[in-house]
Amino acid sequence: MEYIIILLFLVSYLFDPICFFKIANIKPIRTRSLLFVITGFISSFIAEKFLLDAGVLVSNLIYLALIFLFFWKEIRNPFVLAGAGIVPLIFDLMVDVLNQIFNIASTQILWMEVVVLLFYILVFYFVIKLSDKIRYQLESKNNKIIVGLLIYFYISILIILEVKIFIKQSYLTTAIFSLLLILQLLFVGVAYVFILRMQAQLINREKQLNKLDKQRQLEEYTKYLEDSEDDLRQFKHDYQNVLNSLKLYAQEGDVQAVIHKLDKETNSSLDPAALSKYKDVNHVHVKSIKSIIITKLAEMYNLKIPYNFECRGSVKKLPANIDELDLVRILGIAFDNAIEESKIIKDMAEKNKSSEYEEIQIMAYSDGPDNFEFEIRNRVRKDQKISTSKIQEQGFTTKKGHQGYGLANIRKLEEKYPDMSVSYMVQDGWFDFYMVIDMEDGDEDNG
Repeated sequence: MEYIIILLFLVSYLFDPICFFKIANIKPIRTRSLLFVITGFISSFIAEKFLLDAGVLVSNLIYLALIFLFFWKEIRNPFVLAGAGIVPLIFDLMVDVLNQIFNIASTQILWMEVVVLLFYILVFYFVIKLSDKIRYQLESKNNKIIVGLLIYFYISILIILEVKIFIKQSYLTTAIFSLLLILQLLFVGVAYVFILRMQAQLINREKQLNKLDKQRQLEEYTKYLEDSEDDLRQFKHDYQNVLNSLKLYAQEGDVQAVIHKLDKETNSSLDPAALSKYKDVNHVHVKSIKSIIITKLAEMYNLKIPYNFECRGSVKKLPANIDELDLVRILGIAFDNAIEESKIIKDMAEKNKSSEYEEIQIMAYSDGPDNFEFEIRNRVRKDQKISTSKIQEQGFTTKKGHQGYGLANIRKLEEKYPDMSVSYMVQDGWFDFYMVIDMEDGDEDNG
């Protein structure tokens, strides 16, 4: 019996850190991990020894605090750390529930210890099997919901145990509290499924709206091409007539009349801004990238912000390891910053009659599926001092100027991809955003 008790003590003590290491994908055999285990044991022992009933809660809070203290630099995801720490604590509380049930149902302590030991082993087996799936959920978009439900379930069990201490032990009270525990577990499961369905509906709705928006953009681009074709056809027809009239001037030797007539017809027949509205966009064949570029070019055109888009090569495919949505977000933020600053300069120039002017220059380039470059330059105000390091800080923004808005989000997205590099430069009145994705360089470094 003593061996069973010693084994149960070791299993119960090592259960929490081992489950945490497995779910969080942390190597247990190293100095930091061993120091965490020892520190956790000492703090838990002291808390439960001297704080009695409140010892469990205090020791658990200390345990979670130690997780963040020891492993925050390694895993900068609070939901993974919190979730991986709370899961084993919930099973610890469930063991306490089992112990109270057996205290009522049986007087055989050995039998109770064996069942608890088997419970730990069974749970540990499933945690090992499902650790990757648990971690995936804690890293997913639903991680806030999952951690919230885990905290709710943990607090529910803790309250049930604390209330049960002050009530006389009996089969009835044990059955009631066991039923409450099962109901709480069912509630957590049903709530999670319900929230997932609601999120799925919202995502589907967002996809439909995006699809409609892309369809509208495509229709606008198609109309632009059709109008351009009509303009060119009309231009060709008109110039055939113009050339006939120019022949008469040429035959008479009136060169100045020929030049004047040619300039007049050119200016009246062609709108350079309209014809260059989507120049080079046809070289971008990735639909999501083409869509965001068309949207932003149309916005600049409607705002009458002078711009130039250049894509001499063909962008047919993005690097395989890059999520298109992340790239669209980066391009969208870069465009928005340039447009926002240009609008401010435009308004100030019109209001103060200043000599400052707005302008945006955009370049996209790709020499193959493993490479993609994007650069956007915009004029900045003469009196604005921009720190390229400060604008990337979380929450940086000003009412006077929004240059830098969202660049902290770009930095986070950049950290996801080792083959992506983003740089910023301010020089001669221009703010320059440059992004390059080059998987070939990454492969050479790895080699």
